[in-house]
Amino acid sequence: MVHHEPRLKDMLEDPVVRLMMERDGVYRDDVLKLMGDMARKTLLSPKARPPAKMPTTAEMAPGHA
Repeated sequence: MVHHEPRLKDMLEDPVVRLMMERDGVYRDDVLKLMGDMARKTLLSPKARPPAKMPTTAEMAPGHA
C-alpha cells in the first residue's frame, strides 16, 4: 500500500482546514504566496538540486490568479 502526502490545493479546499484557517485569520492567498516564496528560496540555495519543472502558483492551487 502506497501513501502520498495530500496536495496543497486539496488541503486548502478541505472544509475543516478552511474553518481553522478562518478562525485563525489565515488566508488561502497568503499560504500560496508563502509556499511559492519558500520553493523559490529553496531552489536558489547552493545545495538545491534543480527540479525538472518548478510548479507555478496556479498549478499548486488551480483557480488562483
